[in-house]
Amino acid sequence: MANLIRQSFGRLQILWPLLMVAVFWPGPHLALAGELTGVSDEADLQFRLPDLNGQVRDLGEFNDKVLLVNFWASWCAPCIEEMPSIQRLAEAMHGKPFAVIGINEGEAKRRVQAMVERLGIEFPVLLDRDGIVFKAWGANVLPTTYVLDRNGRVRYLGRGPLEWDQDEMIDLLLRLTEQPAPVE
Repeated sequence: MANLIRQSFGRLQILWPLLMVAVFWPGPHLALAGELTGVSDEADLQFRLPDLNGQVRDLGEFNDKVLLVNFWASWCAPCIEEMPSIQRLAEAMHGKPFAVIGINEGEAKRRVQAMVERLGIEFPVLLDRDGIVFKAWGANVLPTTYVLDRNGRVRYLGRGPLEWDQDEMIDLLLRLTEQPAPVE
C-alpha cells in the first residue's frame, strides 16, 4: 500500500507542472460541452479583421441582421465538431436577415484556408491573428459563439460546441430575425 502511494505521488509530481500550465495558460481553453445562455449586453463590441481574401470586414456590414459570431481554431476538436452544424444553420437561414461570421483565433491564413476548404465552410471567416478581438469580446474558451440581435446587442452566448442546426435553435434565431430592425 505504501508503495502504491509513493508511485501515485511520484506520478503527481511529474504531472503537476503540466496540469498547472494547462489550467493557467493565458491563451484560449477548450470547452468540451456546450451551453447557450441568454445575455442582455449593451457593450459596444466591434471587429475590423481581414477575411481569407484579404478584405477587411467590420461589424457595421451586418447592420439589420441577426449575427452569429463564432470564435474557433483548427486545432480545437470541439470547434471542428460544431462547424458543420453552423454551416447547415447558415444554409437553413438563407434569405432571412441573418448572417454567420467565423473568427479564427491566432492561426496562419494558409492553415485556416485549408480547414475551411476541408469542412466546406461557405460563410465568411476572418483572421484574428493576435487574439485582440477574442480578448476584447471577453471570450476565454474555444469555441465561443455570440448571437447579436438586429440592433447589434449580444442576446445569447454559446460556450463549447453546440448543434446550431437543431429545430429549437433555428426557431430561436428565427424569432430574433422577426424582431424590429434598428430605426435610423
